[in-house]
Amino acid sequence: MDFRGKKLEDLVVTLSFQDGSTADFGVHKYFRFKGKEYFAMLPVNEKKELDHSKKCVLYEVQEDADHNPVVIYIENDKEYEEAADYYLLHTQQH
Repeated sequence: MDFRGKKLEDLVVTLSFQDGSTADFGVHKYFRFKGKEYFAMLPVNEKKELDHSKKCVLYEVQEDADHNPVVIYIENDKEYEEAADYYLLHTQQH
């Protein structure tokens, strides 16, 4: 699957957390829900492969001026829960 011409397996993002730590995450799935786009992301291991033993996290994804994906933390708990429910019901089957 692609995201606007970029292969999902090539998209690795360094996420920053509230405690100041960072970690690399890769895109597991891409989906649209209620007019927004989302990435379901998994941590990557030392080989830069998705670590399927970990839990997915969801981020909204938008595009910058150069058409690169920009991940955005979902601050609204209700939005996150609705997107997570959609993800579990509709994308896990494929």
